Amino acid sequence: MRVLSFFKMLILGLLSIAIVPTAAANEAPAVYAQCIACHGDNGQGNTALSSPAIAGLSESYITRQLNNYASGKRGQHPEDVSGQQMVMISKPLDLNKDVPALAHYIANLPQVKAVSQVSGDLKNGSRYYHAKCGACHGGQAQGNKSFNAPKLAGQHSSYLSKQMRYFSSGVRGTHADDKLGRQMAMMAKTVNEKELKDILFFISQQ
Repeated sequence: MRVLSFFKMLILGLLSIAIVPTAAANEAPAVYAQCIACHGDNGQGNTALSSPAIAGLSESYITRQLNNYASGKRGQHPEDVSGQQMVMISKPLDLNKDVPALAHYIANLPQVKAVSQVSGDLKNGSRYYHAKCGACHGGQAQGNKSFNAPKLAGQHSSYLSKQMRYFSSGVRGTHADDKLGRQMAMMAKTVNEKELKDILFFISQQ
């Protein structure tokens, strides 16, 4: 009986060591509460609100976008309503405390693959994607930190479509200090509607 009790206590002890740090390792910072209404409690996004899935995006990308909103590099165009909302949320954030905490938490949220919202030609989508997007965003749309290119796989197709429209029409990517945004604006203008549909379908399958 003593042997059984010893092993029982040992197992419980090991479980407590394994479980407790894991649960606390990615505890939501208090400021994430204001993100939930649009991006969801698990960072899954909300297509009804045109809010992107943010779970699993890199810390560097989250940090850059929050800084871009706060500094006026993004979200200033009158047509970018959701961007203007993000500006109001981002400006009060402490860049040295809140932003790093948010970026770390979001980057470590498990990503849930979005349900495909588009149809298209997968073969053409692959061809167009690799010709125009893959060099920066990765062969499987996994993103590329070296090029500061975010992960696209798992993102809602409706959000990606909207951002491409924003880039090509000048709603996004026009600020003089937003070098990466201007690069995307140039690339977006090279993609026609049919190509974009197939590209989005390819991304949705990754």
